[in-house]
Order: sequence, then structure tokens, then C-alpha cells
Amino acid sequence: MGKKKIIIALLAVMMIVATAGCSLIQVDPEKDLQKVVIEIGDEKVLKREFNSYLTYHKMVYELNGQALPEGDELDLLKEDILNTISEIKVLKNKAIETQLEIDSEGLDEEAQTYLDSFIEGLGEEEYSSFLEENYMDADSFKEFFKSYLEDVRYANAAIESFNDDLNENKEEELSKVVLTIGGEEILKDEFYYNLSKMEFDYYVSTGSGLPADQESLEFIYDELLNKISESRIMYQEAVDKGINASQDEIDKEIENLEAYFSTYFDEEALEGFLSEYYLSVDDYNRLLKDEAVRIVYIEKLQKQMETGVTVTSEEISEYYEENKSSYDTSSVSAKHILTESESYAKEMMDSIDDAKGFEEVFEKAQDDENIKEASDLGEFTYNQMVTEFAEAAFALGVGEVSSEPVQSQYGYHIIYVYDKSEADLPTLADKTDEIRQILVAGKVSEEYETVKSAAIEKTDISKEEIKDPFLAYLEELKDEYKVKTYPSRL
Repeated sequence: MGKKKIIIALLAVMMIVATAGCSLIQVDPEKDLQKVVIEIGDEKVLKREFNSYLTYHKMVYELNGQALPEGDELDLLKEDILNTISEIKVLKNKAIETQLEIDSEGLDEEAQTYLDSFIEGLGEEEYSSFLEENYMDADSFKEFFKSYLEDVRYANAAIESFNDDLNENKEEELSKVVLTIGGEEILKDEFYYNLSKMEFDYYVSTGSGLPADQESLEFIYDELLNKISESRIMYQEAVDKGINASQDEIDKEIENLEAYFSTYFDEEALEGFLSEYYLSVDDYNRLLKDEAVRIVYIEKLQKQMETGVTVTSEEISEYYEENKSSYDTSSVSAKHILTESESYAKEMMDSIDDAKGFEEVFEKAQDDENIKEASDLGEFTYNQMVTEFAEAAFALGVGEVSSEPVQSQYGYHIIYVYDKSEADLPTLADKTDEIRQILVAGKVSEEYETVKSAAIEKTDISKEEIKDPFLAYLEELKDEYKVKTYPSRL
């Protein structure tokens, strides 16, 4: 969720801006550092403090071996870091205003630990250079860093307080209307249920959470609302067509959906995961059962559509011819040398007359910086490789090397085949039933999309703007404290 990512951003921001270019106008550095870049009510944040943040982030970038941004990206990062500072400040103000307490013990030691890591990673000379370039000395930078860590502790106290209050009053959040479909109101609890599944899918496939930038969130939220709308509308379409489902069918689908999370979570872990979306296990079970009903009805609607679908023998034959290569389970075992340079590939081939020559070049290629890859690919079928590579490899006999470099989207390959396995190609008769099922499924899918589009077209759908509670809270705080930022002064 957004609130989680904001917390992380507050604790370990990894952004950096860099000044570049030159000017005939001479700027007084000390006067420039006195510019006000943020106003929070009567409080002024000067460019000097912003500069301290830059120094910190520039060091982090350097230690991580990352290149600094340029151009428009640089301008966006300037605004991002300015907003981050303002968010930390307003959260701190709210924490103090509501008399939240923090543990100030160990701030000096924590600040020194960070600074020591910078000095160790950069070296004392480069560390001093960073400070000098940004008009700072070691003492002033340490004071800034200690103040920054204290501000973050206050900000996190405010975040924790907000989350506690929200969880105590989560029904208000969950009962907000996010969607109206033909007069039926869809509440935010259903939205969060679907969002939890989407984020979990994304994490399993990528190892990270969903993108948290505003543009990505708006797209994700809109996609979720569309998905909920389509499910509701097509469920009603199934009901209108007289489709019924037994409780046994629904119970079976409930089991399928429950297995979705239970593979990864025990009950306690599931409860913790759902709490990030303000949902209880009871909420989850209720929403899951409702989803199971809709899934069963929609699947039965699609099944009903199959009765009106016909597939001709000509269509089956045409599909077989177009996909014949995919039925071939013959395999080749090969090694290859890959380079981005055609001339370099040809130069290597001058040393290759046979399998022995390939192996000698292959061995040297392991340590050649001009070679992208020199590896044994093992056994593979035609469809496991890009077309150009597959055509060349399957055209070679056992013990043969490609006579010319083979170009693919990856570069230029020298291919050596050391084994082949021929398999009998399935006949049209062998594949007829399978192809008929594929073609029927395709036609049903087309009809379903047509029916869905028509049903959506005739349904009155109204979407509400989805706001992450914590991001909305931050905006309220900025309004409350009358925050103004001045990126043009950076």
C-alpha cells in the first residue's frame, strides 16, 4: 500500500539532484543558501538545509555506484526531494502538536554511525570534498544529520499514530463508495480485497511491491475498478440469461480461492497481510465467497456460449498447418558463442574448421570481454529459441558448426550442434480434438468480449476518485500547515 512505501521513503530516501552548467552571472554562495525554498506557515526552510539533504543523497548515490539524473528527470527529482522534506516537517509538526513523544536516546551515536559509513565508503578525502563542494564542514553536516534523524523519528511517530487511529476507525474507510454500477454501490472493502490480490500477484512475480508513483497508482486503481465493474456486470448478465449454480459448485470455487493465499500464509500471517489493507479475516472470507459466486456464474455463462459455436474441418486443418512446428518435439543439443559484432564473429570463425576448432575458440571466449555469452545451451526444441537461431541450429548435423554467424535480436551467434533427437510429428488426426477445443475456446472468448462490451455500454457506471488514506492525510496536513514549495529557487 502507499502508506508503507511513504514510510520507507521517509526513512531512507535515495534521491539526488546535481547542479550543472555555468553562468556569466556570479552568485554569492552564502546569499544563495539563504533563499527560502519551503514555507510551512511561519516556518521557513532555507536552501542551506536543502543543500544538506543533497549532500547526503549525493553520497548515497556515489556509494551505490549510481549515475546522477539529468535534464527533466533532474527537475522532477528536485521537486520530489523538496516534497519529501515538507512531508517530514509537517508530520513532525503534527507529532509535536498532538504531544507525541519520541525516544531521543542514541541520536548522536546513530548519526555518527551513518557518517562513519560515508567516510569509510568514500574515503576521508572524497568525503571532505563532498562537504566543501556543498559549502559545509564536518561539524555542520553532523548537526544536520542528527536533526534529520530526529525529524524522521517524529514523522514516524505521527505515521504510527495515524495508522492506529485509522485501524480503530477502519469501517469508515472501508464503507466509502468507490463505484456505482447501475445504481448498485460498491464499497472500498471490495476494492481493497482486489488490490491485496493484485499486489500479492505482483510481488510473487517480481519480488517487489506495486509501483507507488501517482501516475502508476492512478492507472492501477482504474484497472481495478474496471475489473470489479466487468465482474459485476457479467454476473448479472448470467443471472438474466437464467443461469443457476449449485452450492457444491460455489463451495468448490471457494476452496480454489482460499488456496490462493493459504499456500503462502498461515492464519496469523494472513491476518497481518490483510491488515495492511484494513481488512479482517472475516472481511476477506465474506468478499471471497461473493467473488466465488460471480466466478462460477460467469464460467457457466461462457460454457453456455459453447453450445452455439461450430468449428469446421477446414479451420482445424488451417490451424494445424500454421502451428505444425509447435507440435514437433525433436530436439537439438548445442553450444554457442554470442557477440554483438558481426566482424568479430567472422574473425573468430576464421579459426574454426571443425568441432575441435570450435571448442578451442569456445574455451578462449569464456574470458573475452567482446563476447556476450559462450555457453552450452543443452537440449532444446525448435520453439524454445528465437526463430533465426532455431532454423540455423536444426539445419546443422551432429558435429557441425554454422558456416556463417547467425544474426538474431541478441547479436551474432556461432553455433555448434553436438547431438540431435528426431521425433515423429503428430498427424492432423492426432491433433484434431485438441485443435477443436482451442478454436472453440477462441470463438467463445470473442463472443464473450462482444457481449461484455455491449453490457458495459448499456450500464451506467460511475467511478469515484481513489485516494490512499495516508497520502490524503499528508495533503490535508500540507493544507493545514499552509505549505508552499519553491523548486525554481533550487
